[in-house]
Amino acid sequence: MTPASARWDAVVVGAGPAGSASALLLARAGARVLLLDRAHFPREKPCSEYLSPESTRVLERLGPDVLTAVAAASPAHLTGMKVVAPSGNGVTGRFETFSFALPRVRFDTILRSAAETAGAVVREGVKVDGLVYEGGAVGGVTARETGNGKREMYGARVVVGADGLRSIVARQLGPIHTSPPHRIAFAAHVADALDVGDAGEMHVGRPGYVGLGPIGNGVTTVALVLPAKEARRGEQFFAELNRFPGVAGRFRARNVVRRVLATGPFARWSRRPIAIGGGALLVGDAADFFDPFTGQGIYSALRGAELAAECLVPALADGGDRPITAEQLRGYARARRREFAGKWVLERIIGLAVGWPSLIERVVKRMTRRPELADLLVRATGNCVPARAVFQPRVIAGLLW
Repeated sequence: MTPASARWDAVVVGAGPAGSASALLLARAGARVLLLDRAHFPREKPCSEYLSPESTRVLERLGPDVLTAVAAASPAHLTGMKVVAPSGNGVTGRFETFSFALPRVRFDTILRSAAETAGAVVREGVKVDGLVYEGGAVGGVTARETGNGKREMYGARVVVGADGLRSIVARQLGPIHTSPPHRIAFAAHVADALDVGDAGEMHVGRPGYVGLGPIGNGVTTVALVLPAKEARRGEQFFAELNRFPGVAGRFRARNVVRRVLATGPFARWSRRPIAIGGGALLVGDAADFFDPFTGQGIYSALRGAELAAECLVPALADGGDRPITAEQLRGYARARRREFAGKWVLERIIGLAVGWPSLIERVVKRMTRRPELADLLVRATGNCVPARAVFQPRVIAGLLW
């Protein structure tokens, strides 16, 4: 194994939204940042490709150039979300503003390039396969180049694990926890779909659900999410779409412009977003991801990167060479709990409810009679209003009775 020539302030593992945003913020603050990803950009990624409205505020804070680039690459704007019950009855909740929707191949490339412009050193085609420890703290990573297999060690004061749902960093920091429901998603891009408007759509069925929305230039991203035990249904992607009354006949296999990609299972999280001995933390899906129904993944990745930077920038400012201590990292863990606790609960309630079709029928019927409840629920899942707004007794009663 060849040791890297320089010791970095931060090695960020994964150049998706969480990793690139973390690298950008740390590099802008003057840190020496190395950003590693096993893929070569641009690269495709299965995703809902929906940025909740509150994500726009984070993009503004990442820099005007970032927001301008995202806006230019996102001709599709979503003004709300439509939820359709298994019977085909649906209700649409509206945002107060709009959300961007664009392919991940564009969005991730914008953020990765912004991190490099800010001063981060980016290395693609490098797969991290382990952590290096110094006196009980994480002090770097080991990695190999995917092309020639050359192995190197990269020392760092902190390792930021932003390597997604199957994070190697998370697995090496401690046990990964899982819980029902276990679901798998199959996602494709399809041109010339019928009756696609300016709202995203979520169609609940027996079993699973379908999410869809425009991403510009006449292309729609459509995802089929199934229980893991029913995953083989995904092999008949378009036939499965036709099981849903509100989706049947709207998509044709001959119009596929990006092949079907799979991801999951979901409902995975690490109880410790920081290393016990210090020197590492987790951001984005590497820390936790429950279910894609609420579409909070990209917002959580971007906001989590901000919280990580708020913790790490002062800790790195001492100019030392030792790993960041666990005590210094605990502020990040506390900030994550404050920021996301309510959203975690709401996300899990909705994710479980989706597997109970009769409940979805009831809730959709109630929201049809009281559209203000649909707006509230959609705005809470879009991070426009606090999740606690949904937990008021009068709101819960209105949704159920």
